[in-house]
Amino acid sequence: MILTVVILAILQGITEFLPISSSAHLFLLPWAVNIPNPGLAFDAAIHIGTALALVVFFWKDFYILLKKRDKLLVYIVIASVPAALAGYFGDKFIDKYFHQSSSAPLIIGIGLIFYGLVMYAIDKTAKLNKDIAHIGPKNALIIGFAQVLALVPGTSRSGITISAGELLGLNRESAARFSFLLATPISLGAGLYKLNQIITEPSGNVSVWLTLLGIVVAFGVGLAVINWLLDYLKKHSLLAFVLYRFVLGFSVIAIWLIKEMK
Repeated sequence: MILTVVILAILQGITEFLPISSSAHLFLLPWAVNIPNPGLAFDAAIHIGTALALVVFFWKDFYILLKKRDKLLVYIVIASVPAALAGYFGDKFIDKYFHQSSSAPLIIGIGLIFYGLVMYAIDKTAKLNKDIAHIGPKNALIIGFAQVLALVPGTSRSGITISAGELLGLNRESAARFSFLLATPISLGAGLYKLNQIITEPSGNVSVWLTLLGIVVAFGVGLAVINWLLDYLKKHSLLAFVLYRFVLGFSVIAIWLIKEMK
């Protein structure tokens, strides 16, 4: 189980910030290669690791926002509300129909392809001529509602919020930066909520100590990926991630169909 936890934590650290859906990868790896799945609570808990990576990487940004009482901090709070409410009230529904269902891999495969098309269309046609200073309360709320879609595995939280930012005219780096700032409260909140569940209602799938190991690994990997992606988006489009989503999505659908026909 230790190796499984480390592998999944590395996967979380890589995929949380790339627009390729971390929840999809955390589900698909155990499903595809028949390794034990620590469960949705563990998946959410290791989001603490990547959320802490965001805090460390953007600590100066958060310090300045708090010190100056910058409006951007308010916009982050506004954008966090829709997903926080949807996640809190829809937690059991999401787990039942998008993680426990036998058709979950098919849903994920379709989501990877569909939202890959959405990302490509927006990235190709949006003006991308504004910076993060142009985000207002209305735009923050739009991005916040877009983030709700990421509760469905295969969507990608970073992917859908970056795309929403681009649709509103933000350049790629600014859209990604706001996406990352926005991820911090929702990831910490969801992770701490699920970690508390593991501590108070242990299911036997994974221990508290293994969960903490996963958090540490996800933190280290996530920190490196944030730095790389912000650099990458200064010069490149989202095309590479879109192509990856297509390949993975069609592969998942094919594997699911083969398994269903047996």
